[in-house]
Amino acid sequence: MKFNPAERINLLNVIPKEGTASTLKIIRDLQTALGFTEEEHREFIVEYKLPNGSKYEDLNKDKLTVLKDVAVGEKAHDIIVEALKTASEQKKLHISTLGLYERFVEGVKSAEDLKDEAEAAVMKKANADIVVSEQVK
Repeated sequence: MKFNPAERINLLNVIPKEGTASTLKIIRDLQTALGFTEEEHREFIVEYKLPNGSKYEDLNKDKLTVLKDVAVGEKAHDIIVEALKTASEQKKLHISTLGLYERFVEGVKSAEDLKDEAEAAVMKKANADIVVSEQVK
């Protein structure tokens, strides 16, 4: 699945910090995949100095369309769904995570998912045409 930097941060905040040994290993792998590398941090995070001398970090708004493909396995998907459902049931779901809720729990496909499916369909048709052409010879 593809995620922009804001979605990655929101997912990192949603996934549980506690669980069984086996689920924590899956969560750890998911955290690693969603987290930022040093290079991504330099690219996506803008640091501001406040008048009192403290620092504040925020996402670079120009980079919100940059997507990262993250492998989300079946169990990781289940963990995310459960976390989002729990947040919703407890009335703790934030507006910034509503898109993730729709995507994971309700099955609403993102524009990027739809684009990927359309491209895959075109490639499948092109490959089918090649196979038919080779069989005809």
